[in-house]
Amino acid sequence: MPNTCSVPGCRSNYSGEPYTPVFRLPSNSELREKWLRGLHREDIEDLKNVFVCSNHFRTEDVITEMDMPQPDGSLQKISRRRILHKNAIPCLLPSCPKYPSSPSPKPERLDRGKIESKLFFQARTEP
Repeated sequence: MPNTCSVPGCRSNYSGEPYTPVFRLPSNSELREKWLRGLHREDIEDLKNVFVCSNHFRTEDVITEMDMPQPDGSLQKISRRRILHKNAIPCLLPSCPKYPSSPSPKPERLDRGKIESKLFFQARTEP
C-alpha cells in the first residue's frame, strides 16, 4: 500500500484514489519544523511516517527531469524520479484551515451604555 499524505483533508493515496508521489519529512531539523508548522501538524509524534504528496508543492519545487550530457556536448532532458529542491516547503494547502493552531481573536467586549446610546441616536434620526 502506498504512503498516504499527512496534510489535513488530503486523500492522496487512500484506497480508491489514484497514486500520487509523496515525499518524506526532511531530516534537517530546521526544515522539518518549517514543514510541520506549514502543515499545522506540530502534534505528530511519530515522524517516521509523515509524508506529503506532490500536490502540496509548487511546480518549480519538484524536479522531474535532469540534463544528460550527450557525446556532442549538448544536453538532453530526461525524466527521473521526482525529488524536491533543497529548501522546498509544502505551501499549497487548499483543504487545510489557514490558522488552526493560532488562538482565535477575542470578541469585542460589548458596552451596554454604548449600545443603548447608539440605538437611541438611531431612533432619533430615523423618520
